[in-house]
Amino acid sequence: MKPAAGIEDYAVSQLDRLLTVLASQVRRAAKNPGPAEIHDLRVSIRRLSQGVLLFGGLFPGWDSKEILKTLKSMMRLTSEVRNRDIALEFLGTSEHAAHRRRLEKERSAYQRQFSLMVRRWSEHDYSTKWRGSLPIGSA
Repeated sequence: MKPAAGIEDYAVSQLDRLLTVLASQVRRAAKNPGPAEIHDLRVSIRRLSQGVLLFGGLFPGWDSKEILKTLKSMMRLTSEVRNRDIALEFLGTSEHAAHRRRLEKERSAYQRQFSLMVRRWSEHDYSTKWRGSLPIGSA
């Protein structure tokens, strides 16, 4: 970025970078939806959401509300998976076998829903669609 670049150029470069990270984390979590991958995906969703809240108004071609709504739906689902991961970690190898089985079953169900959502994300290619609405040539 050149020193005299405006806020719009800076915003484009940041949002472009955040979209790249999100797409990468979605692919990574789709291949292996383990606790670390789900956590990292959630971090990238939060960061992009904050970027959209901060910079989204600069780009009339962006439907910030729709982007945030889409990110929120992914965040809700990954929250359910992550909550089970944390609970299972907390239980460890304790005597609560019935709780562990229930949590593992619930996590598997949410993981299947996550896999379906990732498939929809891939079909709609959200990151490319959102990136296409940015004035990339100005960055």
